[in-house]
Amino acid sequence: MLKSSFIAALTLPLASVAAAQTADVSGYTNIDDIAVIGSDDNKIGEVETVLVDEAGMPVAVVIEVNDGFLDLGDSDVIVQMDALTWEDGRYKTTMTAEAMGELPKWDD
Repeated sequence: MLKSSFIAALTLPLASVAAAQTADVSGYTNIDDIAVIGSDDNKIGEVETVLVDEAGMPVAVVIEVNDGFLDLGDSDVIVQMDALTWEDGRYKTTMTAEAMGELPKWDD
């Protein structure tokens, strides 16, 4: 019994790696207009576009930062996926709106 438990424990990480390689990431293309909340728990902006690498994996998003009056003058910035966490149906970041304004701009 101990031997089979040991073998199962060794193969479990391999199974999860294989699953990660075949993960369905198509849902990432449907996150347009999802709110992004900053470190002060206020809305900074919303997701506009998902940027993917050559393999089709999401690596960054374009966020429209609410820094204008009535959406006039809002800026689009590029945010790496690892700078965001998913909480309560929205993305959250440790950045402030000011810090996000310093990120690389996206010009579509």
